[in-house]
Amino acid sequence: MTRSTTEFTEISGLDGVSVVRHCGDSPTEARHMHASLCVGAVLSGRRELLLDGERHAAGPGDVLVIPPGAAHACPCAGECEYIMVSIPVCLLERFGLALEHGGERIVDDPALFGAVRSVADTATLSASCLERQATLLRLLSRLCAEEPQAEQDRPEPDAVAAARRCLEARFAEDLPLGELARLGGCSPCRLNRVFASVVGMPPHEYQTLQRVRRVKECIRHGLGLAESAVEAGFADQSHMSRCFRKVMGMTPGKFAKGLLPRPPE
Repeated sequence: MTRSTTEFTEISGLDGVSVVRHCGDSPTEARHMHASLCVGAVLSGRRELLLDGERHAAGPGDVLVIPPGAAHACPCAGECEYIMVSIPVCLLERFGLALEHGGERIVDDPALFGAVRSVADTATLSASCLERQATLLRLLSRLCAEEPQAEQDRPEPDAVAAARRCLEARFAEDLPLGELARLGGCSPCRLNRVFASVVGMPPHEYQTLQRVRRVKECIRHGLGLAESAVEAGFADQSHMSRCFRKVMGMTPGKFAKGLLPRPPE
């Protein structure tokens, strides 16, 4: 029998969101409950859930949805590999979202499955706070509804314009989505959606674009790649290279080599 392994990681920038990666038999069969919303993706094997007086079975590609405060047990169903993301309820409220899933506990939804894996991956990848929060919102958008708010009467361009000015002036800072939303007087979820509609990309991509522009300026002025990464606000040189290539279609090194020599000042 394969030895069971369990890894637990809190995700930086997501205010209490954590991920558990498990491989092997069920880590616990005791009845328990979580104060948070738990969303899991089964990668291989079979995982069972005793909830609401019923037994639910999930296989590879399925997603388990466990509401906050729901007493449940996870009986052993053989070896299984899965990812479980735990999301504090207060974070849903902060984003302006309400849990609205139709009561399904096992969901066959490839987009939701991919979103769970993407959130889990941000625990190990270099990423900005905005990037992590946008990834989490993609997951939550499959399960939650945006709460109606009086603020929705506010002219949308004002909120977007305020966020753009902030991102352009403070691109190197690890800004949370909530701070941008407060500038526009709307919820983080609404800002993320409206910003993408008006600008053509969500706030985290717009911030990355400003950072890449700054890297290009730094390289043109003779700064090294490591210095340019720090100047632009990237977590490290690897993070800078990944984002630069995504935007420019080339590495920062290739960009630097293709520049004409600067005339002496």
